[in-house]
Amino acid sequence: MSRAIELFARMHEVRSVTADERGRQTLTGDVILAVFGKVQHKMPLGMDLLMAKYVHDAPAANRIIDVMATWLNDEPLKRKDLAMALSCVALDVFCDKPVASQKRQLAALWRKYSDQAKRSNRLIKGWQVKIKQLQRNIDNCETHAAEERLLFAINELEALIIKERRRIDEYAQCQSLKSLTCPRCSGIGLILNIGECPSCNGHGLFVPSVDNIRQHLRHIGLGRVSDKLWESELKPWFEKCLSKLYVESSDTTKMLSNDLYNELCCI
Repeated sequence: MSRAIELFARMHEVRSVTADERGRQTLTGDVILAVFGKVQHKMPLGMDLLMAKYVHDAPAANRIIDVMATWLNDEPLKRKDLAMALSCVALDVFCDKPVASQKRQLAALWRKYSDQAKRSNRLIKGWQVKIKQLQRNIDNCETHAAEERLLFAINELEALIIKERRRIDEYAQCQSLKSLTCPRCSGIGLILNIGECPSCNGHGLFVPSVDNIRQHLRHIGLGRVSDKLWESELKPWFEKCLSKLYVESSDTTKMLSNDLYNELCCI
């Protein structure tokens, strides 16, 4: 991540923004904000892309989608509805968000390998051990009231297990929407005493493939796409759209870096 992007992300944190080097303040927050405002005026789409990717700003993402819709006006595409859907997928890929066909796999990994999942499994195993102990005690009960108390305790523990499983499932589903990072290796691509992470094949990320993108259209209810339509229209459009997003954000980052450097030189 470049210094300009780091400052851009810090700008949206609660603490004040300053650019410092070796503990010495060099740019004040006002100067940095002024530079960002200047670049925002010149390259609004690029700044919105940075907002959507690094700050997760929903209004910025909506503005980007509106701009991408205008790109389709000059395109001689037969299925502009599918092209628009792919434009939104391109934005998700640019923002390092998983597409629909990857979310189930990521959710399963979060459910199994995350710190939350490990804690949850320990709790559930502990409750299951207690349930087995209580069930054995039932056979030794001498009164109906004692048996009822044990059965009530078992029901409470079973309810806790159901609640915990539901909680970790919701957590995994939520996490699977946020990032492409592999939960098993934490994005490193390697696992101690194993080597290459078998879940992400050592990549550390679940970067969407062309097949993932095509499957996404079925996941969102748009049905199957013929090979001819995919190869002649939709795949080229997706690649073109994604390329434009990367170029625009790269140009904006370069302008931010240059303007911040120029301000530093003026001090």
